Amino acid sequence: MTVSTMPMAAKQACQRLKKDNVLPKDNRVVPGLTNSSLRRPRHCSSKDEATHEDTPLLYEPSPFITLDVHRCIGRRRYDENEDLSDVEEIVSIRSFNLEEKLKSKMYHGDFVHAMDGKDFTFEYVQREALRVPLIFRNKDGLGIKMPDPDFTVRDVKLLVGSRRIVDVMDVNTQRGVEMSMSQFVRYYETPEAQREKLYNVISLEFSHTKLENIVKRPNVVDLVDWVDNMWPQHLKERQTDATNAISEMKYPKVKKYCLMSVKGCFTDFHIDFGGTSVWYHVFRGGKIFWLIPPTLQNLELYEEWVLSGKQSDIFLGDRVERCQRIELKQGYTFFIPSGWIHAVYTPVDSLVFGGNILHSFNVPMQLRIYEIEDRTRVHAKFRYPFYYEMCWYVLERYVSCVTQRCHLSKEYQKESMLIDAKRKRSTDSYSSDSWLDMDEESCDAHLQEEKDDSLDKNSKSLVDGSSSPNSTHSEGKEAAGRKQKATVMRYLKRTLSNESDDSVKSTTPTDYPKTPTGSPATEVSTKWTHLTEFELKGLKALVEKLESLPENKKCVPEGIEDPQALLEDMKNILKEHADDDQNLAISGVPVVSWPKKTPKVDPEVCFVNVSKEFEIIN
Repeated sequence: MTVSTMPMAAKQACQRLKKDNVLPKDNRVVPGLTNSSLRRPRHCSSKDEATHEDTPLLYEPSPFITLDVHRCIGRRRYDENEDLSDVEEIVSIRSFNLEEKLKSKMYHGDFVHAMDGKDFTFEYVQREALRVPLIFRNKDGLGIKMPDPDFTVRDVKLLVGSRRIVDVMDVNTQRGVEMSMSQFVRYYETPEAQREKLYNVISLEFSHTKLENIVKRPNVVDLVDWVDNMWPQHLKERQTDATNAISEMKYPKVKKYCLMSVKGCFTDFHIDFGGTSVWYHVFRGGKIFWLIPPTLQNLELYEEWVLSGKQSDIFLGDRVERCQRIELKQGYTFFIPSGWIHAVYTPVDSLVFGGNILHSFNVPMQLRIYEIEDRTRVHAKFRYPFYYEMCWYVLERYVSCVTQRCHLSKEYQKESMLIDAKRKRSTDSYSSDSWLDMDEESCDAHLQEEKDDSLDKNSKSLVDGSSSPNSTHSEGKEAAGRKQKATVMRYLKRTLSNESDDSVKSTTPTDYPKTPTGSPATEVSTKWTHLTEFELKGLKALVEKLESLPENKKCVPEGIEDPQALLEDMKNILKEHADDDQNLAISGVPVVSWPKKTPKVDPEVCFVNVSKEFEIIN
């Protein structure tokens, strides 16, 4: 949205702020931050670089912000002593009464389905395609992991860093400001009566921080998320920066968000970026949602509403045929499907954990939302990172897992464990059972050779009389040492094997496939892989979309060797699988998965520890 499409009051506020040098002259950017001043990530094709030369590039993508947040009220650093109350009086005028919307009985749609966590399986996804909102009143069976009950925003600060800069939305002005975590926690802990403004944190992505390991997503989300199952693993592993600076981002870093909202915060109607679906767990407090289904008519109304610049005058829930209001209480988990238009109110100070995913079962909707973002000129800061790059990787993974024809470069295949790399066998590469097998056998062979050598030497010593007591004792000690090593190696093998099995059992969801059909990690099978109708429609939509893009906007990642050959292979798959049996396609087993990497073992530590244990046992 530009200034020309905004209400007059907002225009006047922008002009005043610009005049006072509070806002940058360019309404959409932080001065000086463009693609030309930032390094493009290594996995993005350099041929696309020129087309984005003058495109402003911001960071900390905010999936939960409305498409209107790129209005001219820009982002700047927070100043606790600043007084902009006169600006707020102009900008925060709202024609509708939010209190009435909270009490009205108009919003009585019945779109949300209540479900038990045990029923939220991959088989359910294959059958229903994640098209309707789901509510779970407890987390049993979901596989999610949350912090201890006494966890607070102060703990968030400790785990992500007190100096971490976060985007904070001023609810009244809809102006973004930057605060450190320390500043925001001080504000959050201020008694309600003493808060002069309403601040809302809705875009703190905390992957690669200490908080990451304390919060776990639902099992099914892990199985369907394109980031985990389509994006090259080695690129994810190279991510070291905890912020969402696009120059340092190696993958779409949108998996885990922390939302910290005080009582009274309101986020107007929006669609999550890129048509992503959302998992959302109310850890503390509560939330109230208004939900609008993504029908063709509703999406058109939404787009018109965004472009009109009259969001503060029109409550979108009153313009559609059906809207549902639903309250989420503490401990509830919510799933919002792709494309659903929703607004959110915070009735009490709240702490929420959630995240965004793209998946293979509603691709046409995801692409439709991305196109709406194009037409409404949503800023890059508020969009899904590397969107088309991800689409290419999705096609590659499906072709690879269904046909065993890989379109990744040799380097990417090696990095992703899709081909066997020749490795020098040394003390630094002890990582598999095959190594243990070889060493156990070699130890046994060496022992047999020692026995033979010992017999020969003893015979020779009897004949020559050249053997001394010392030499015999030394040789005996060496033989005994090697025998102990062989026994230890056998014990070590059993121990590592058992630990590996236990770790897989403890970390793998019950419905996760051990050997997915068509997986490159398994032997090529003659069994036919059936694809669901939702996957087939989605893959077809991806091919059509990528083919329709001009060359300078195809965003082919450097890991894809021959994009045209990849498209042709996918077209052949679509033809061959057009008549797939849908009953067989609902298998509860994902078609696509990356081969599991064997964890590395430090042989010196293991050998020493097991040797000591062996000595104790004996």
